Amino acid sequence: MKKIIGDWSTEVTMTGDEAKAVCRIGQGARCCAFLVMGPGFECIRMSYPNNSTIFKRLEEGTMNARGEGGWEGCAWHGSIPNSNDKGGKS
Repeated sequence: MKKIIGDWSTEVTMTGDEAKAVCRIGQGARCCAFLVMGPGFECIRMSYPNNSTIFKRLEEGTMNARGEGGWEGCAWHGSIPNSNDKGGKS
């Protein structure tokens, strides 16, 4: 996992194995909603304004993936107050 801190956002890139193990791909509602795919896997949890749509959809309940990250192994572990874990430990 690689974290790049910029002026307005932080980009986290990862391998497919990391995305599956940490972000819970294939686990339905437990999967992190902020995981996106482009040329590879990327977390947009702290990437404004890209994350705004995800936050809105989570609030509306219109997504299958409902995890908000922050759990152990996540690049944001310990830094997201009141994070929902939607399903307990991985």
